[in-house]
Amino acid sequence: MNKRYLFSCWLFLLLLVQLQPLYAQAVPRTILALYDGKSVAEPRFSAVHRLAEMPLNHLGLVVRYHDINKPLPSPEAMPEVRGVLVWEALQMEDPRNFISWASEVLDRDKRLVVVGGFGGEDEEGSPRYEENIDQFWIKLGLHSGDEWIPFTYKSKIVYRDRRLVDFERHIGGVLPGYERLSVIDGEGYSCLKVRQGGDSATDSDLVVVTRKGGWVASGYAYFHNESTDTVQWYINPFEFFRQAFTTDDLPKPDTTTLAGKRIFFSHIDGDGWNNLTEIYPYRNRGILSSEIVKQEVIEAYPELPVTVAPIAGDLDPAWHGSQKSLRVAREILALPQVEAGSHTYSHPYDWGFFANGNPGKERPFLKFYSKPWEGKGILQKVSKADNAYYQKTGYITPRAYAVKPFDLDLEIEGAINFVNSLLPQGKQVQIYQWSGDTNPFPAAIEATRKLGVRNINGGDTRLDRKYPSYGWVSPLGQMMGGQLQIYASNSNENTYTDQWSEQFFGYRHLTRTLSNTETPVRVKPVGVYYHMYSGQKLSSLNAVRANLDYARSQSIIPVTTSHYAAIVEGFYSAQIEQTGSRQWRISNRHALQTLRFDRALFSAVDFGNSRGVIGQHHYQGSLYVALDRSEAVAVVALRDYDNSDQEPQSDFSYLIGSNWQVWGVQRGPAFFSFEAQGFGEGRMIWQVPQAGEYVVSVTGKSGEIRRQTVEVSEGNQLRFTIESKVPQQTVRVHIDYRQETV
Repeated sequence: MNKRYLFSCWLFLLLLVQLQPLYAQAVPRTILALYDGKSVAEPRFSAVHRLAEMPLNHLGLVVRYHDINKPLPSPEAMPEVRGVLVWEALQMEDPRNFISWASEVLDRDKRLVVVGGFGGEDEEGSPRYEENIDQFWIKLGLHSGDEWIPFTYKSKIVYRDRRLVDFERHIGGVLPGYERLSVIDGEGYSCLKVRQGGDSATDSDLVVVTRKGGWVASGYAYFHNESTDTVQWYINPFEFFRQAFTTDDLPKPDTTTLAGKRIFFSHIDGDGWNNLTEIYPYRNRGILSSEIVKQEVIEAYPELPVTVAPIAGDLDPAWHGSQKSLRVAREILALPQVEAGSHTYSHPYDWGFFANGNPGKERPFLKFYSKPWEGKGILQKVSKADNAYYQKTGYITPRAYAVKPFDLDLEIEGAINFVNSLLPQGKQVQIYQWSGDTNPFPAAIEATRKLGVRNINGGDTRLDRKYPSYGWVSPLGQMMGGQLQIYASNSNENTYTDQWSEQFFGYRHLTRTLSNTETPVRVKPVGVYYHMYSGQKLSSLNAVRANLDYARSQSIIPVTTSHYAAIVEGFYSAQIEQTGSRQWRISNRHALQTLRFDRALFSAVDFGNSRGVIGQHHYQGSLYVALDRSEAVAVVALRDYDNSDQEPQSDFSYLIGSNWQVWGVQRGPAFFSFEAQGFGEGRMIWQVPQAGEYVVSVTGKSGEIRRQTVEVSEGNQLRFTIESKVPQQTVRVHIDYRQETV
């Protein structure tokens, strides 16, 4: 009997060990994007980065780029890769090496998505390596008709799945030429089918999702008019990539939401700091634009934090500053709602110009500066029409100031130290805001990281009547040489005013982008990003105020710009493991504290089997799960929920939404407590297990306790407000359920 018992135990343990990998699997989140380095100088110029990366980010995916002309990575060395995206990058003379590599990728259950097709013909005009290419398509789930249809006047669309095509622009009229491919029965389905004349034997599938990935024919992913620079999607990139990369089972690290609310942040570049305002009654009194921004914007919206990043050269009296500009800087940076940033020392316009570290390269431009490091400067007037450098870059000089030869250490560390010297005790520069073309080289980004300072700018997101496409909504950032540049979530007033030359009211239209990136799906936080020169004109000042008024009207959680940047960093670093059929472990997420589950209307958090989860909120058909920053490793478990009309009931108190950060949640039989911090009043909604009276006790930094009694009725939602006159002061909140006594 004992032997049989021991054998049974041994067998059980053996089965447990064998089954364990099924429930402790790393969830791959990386998409390897192959691009053609012969036609695209850098990944940031590729269609994947400009168009596809944002929807992929929204789906929780990180994009890593690789030049298809270089040796391809070993498929067995890519455990973190979920799939491969090849976008118009197969115009190669000999595709056999790629085909062999792609076949091995597919054999390892990686997804493969191809946009475009193969190119290359022999001297007689016949396709090269036709048999190899046909076998590749079969592997992907497609049958090749070995025919290119250049003239499409007989071709008509006979089927379109409107869930995946006709997204922003209808596919019609004269169709682009196409390669004849058809989906193999049982291997996938067609989203767009065309036919020549009335002959079904000529059917071609131009947008396809297969069991192993997907394919979009060249010219059928998006519309682009080069003369007007119009871009619009034919396919729905969110839905197509969702299906092609099978992301429904992937918890999405989310950078738009914190504590159940849409994130708000704002930052100001220092350009125009010393401009004299033209606004009545301040004009003709020597009032700086930066003083107007301080008085009419920053101080007028104390509950909305803002990061202010001066250009050191605008403040340094040895450069182009003055005692007055220094005084204004100290006053602004001392305000409690202001975070300190740096916007460079000399304001480079063209960062790539200085990448090789040769300061002497700038000598031909010194005559155009008012105070050059060599020579007298301003020796001749600049003709933009005859200036080759201007025609190439849009800039007359590589940077705004050249008082000293370009020095990366001065530009980064020197600028940060200069701003730090103006700050009150307890404050330090937290973020570096890129200038000019906002395309820093890797060494510049690395320099900020070595100093413990985050970085931001670039992207220029617009989604409005002038730019009516998600193709103008930027990804979260770009990785260059192992360094991460984080993009601003929205464009600044420069793109609304034609580089600050006309329509100075134009930035008012930012609200259209803020609205369109919230509905029908939330893809960006609220970002209000502008320059100090907006304080120069009344129309531009009113535009900034209108955007902040709009932000006030929204359900937001205000954070600093460096906090948002830290959240984005967490998106890239987060690691997810599946530990059960509906359970995941999240680590290395740092400041990112929201996971999103899409198509989760009938799912809810199983708090009993979760750890480090403070709340949940259903929105737009998704489940937003709020994580506790005090738990480095969180575990999220889900359960079924059959009532989508209200937030789920639970035996555990949980957060629905707060415009303050919440962490350190502790739950007991008749109480729960947490720490909180934020800007303005702290307005919170908690779901509690039962109705009745609750006593909310708030303990501040000095130890004082403020109490309020809140009545909770049907729906079991506890709503209360915490008052605080000191931004970001941490308070401890303790909530007791007052049980009835007989």
